[in-house]
Amino acid sequence: MKEMAGRMFASWWGKVGPYYTKAYQELWVGIGIISYAYYKISYGGKKAVKDKPNH
Repeated sequence: MKEMAGRMFASWWGKVGPYYTKAYQELWVGIGIISYAYYKISYGGKKAVKDKPNH
């Protein structure tokens, strides 16, 4: 299922990718910041690194 979705996304992105990357450059910056913030919140930022076992 995941592979099929990936292929669908790839074919869709092949059509609209160039348009979106040019038209919405500012939007991608926002998406980057939001996804980075989401990642930090989800994984607890420094806490996740601290909990990692030492090898």
